[in-house]
Amino acid sequence: MFEIFKFILLFIVGIIIASGVFFTSVFNNNNISKDDTVNNYNNFLQDIAPNGLTKDSKLKGKREFGIDKYVGIYNANYVDDTKEETIFGGTTLNRKEGNSVKLKIKVKKKKGNIEIISNEGTTSVILINDTGEIEKMVNVKEKSYYLKIKVINFTGNVEIISE
Repeated sequence: MFEIFKFILLFIVGIIIASGVFFTSVFNNNNISKDDTVNNYNNFLQDIAPNGLTKDSKLKGKREFGIDKYVGIYNANYVDDTKEETIFGGTTLNRKEGNSVKLKIKVKKKKGNIEIISNEGTTSVILINDTGEIEKMVNVKEKSYYLKIKVINFTGNVEIISE
């Protein structure tokens, strides 16, 4: 539900920004292209999107970002932890570094419950909910994408490579 509200809010803000750019251009006798408007909105989305990520100081493990907030490495050792962390992601129309992200995830569970969740727009997909490994390509074009870890009384290790 929050994702839908967030998407609607971002859409409205984008329309306001695009309208402001358009009317400023008209009143100043400047020409502005459709591409300029779309690029400005895309930059706006990328600037505000990382606010949905868990802060490094609140993470159980250690995260190192790659070329942007969509990619990097995350390693964590949980001991009887209950929490939810948003590790990687953002919102974009067209990611500069490409619209696909390759995930490599390993979970070694000793006890408790874990879910590694890929939130792709308004769809959530549980990638892993027990011990295991997965490799998956995720398309991040024109939507919000966040990779989350949700643990309940979980003890174990998590390794994530997002590239």
